[in-house]
Amino acid sequence: MMSKEKIAVLVDSGSDIPKEFMEQEHIYMVPILITFSDATYLDRISISPAEVYERMETEIPTTATPSGGSINDVFDQIKADGYTHVIATTISSGLSGTYNSIKTFAKLSSLTVEVIDTKNVGIGGGLAGILASNLIKEGNYFDEVVTKVQLAVDRSSVFFYLPTLHYLQVGGRIGRVSGLMGNLLNIKPIISCDEDGIYYPIAKARGEKAALKKLLSLVDDKIGDSLHFDIAVAYGNNEPLAASIFETLKTKYPNAEHFYFGDASPALGVHAGPGVIGIGVEILD
Repeated sequence: MMSKEKIAVLVDSGSDIPKEFMEQEHIYMVPILITFSDATYLDRISISPAEVYERMETEIPTTATPSGGSINDVFDQIKADGYTHVIATTISSGLSGTYNSIKTFAKLSSLTVEVIDTKNVGIGGGLAGILASNLIKEGNYFDEVVTKVQLAVDRSSVFFYLPTLHYLQVGGRIGRVSGLMGNLLNIKPIISCDEDGIYYPIAKARGEKAALKKLLSLVDDKIGDSLHFDIAVAYGNNEPLAASIFETLKTKYPNAEHFYFGDASPALGVHAGPGVIGIGVEILD
């Protein structure tokens, strides 16, 4: 019976949902793997974003999909905690194997699981997990939550300001961004994810000030005349700048349903660079 549903939310560590929200709403997480020359670490569990960004000054690590063991363990834990249903939201399948891995292990679980590919990365994808949690709290049934989250995913965008393209190059994620190689000219790119969940350059500007102005105008264009939307800001190791942008957004959009602020997973930062700042916008109407 529908009333017997107990629904859990599962995300990966690259979803950048603020730690306080994760803890408060009891959202489950599978960690992306981060490998330095000395060891492989579990993102946000055995190494913090701040530690990774600090170490990136001397070594750029590699990242990998969560291990099968950790995915299996989290499904076991969810079941042990008394849940019957799981809504899992993951970062883009176009950038990571996480979606496919979680989907594989979901089929082996006795739980009823829906895995949603957000076609987004960082907080852009994290907003889907946050929405799922909020909808469950409001009393929506499993099928209703899945439908509403999928609709919101299709209307969500993320915009990243990158101080440099160096890390996208090193990480091999440059793809369609390669035409922007303009570090010598002080060209600052703004990256988004296309409909397939792949990075692409949505804008560029000369210098940080102009790039941040463009970043905010992209947010403005995305929101348009929507009346119901959520906004989130995530940052690498550039919290003061991110906080300033966050305050600007709160002043400009007082009618937003929710605002969220937190750090960006190294799973993103390894490829985007330590100074990355992302703004996620989720349209709810």
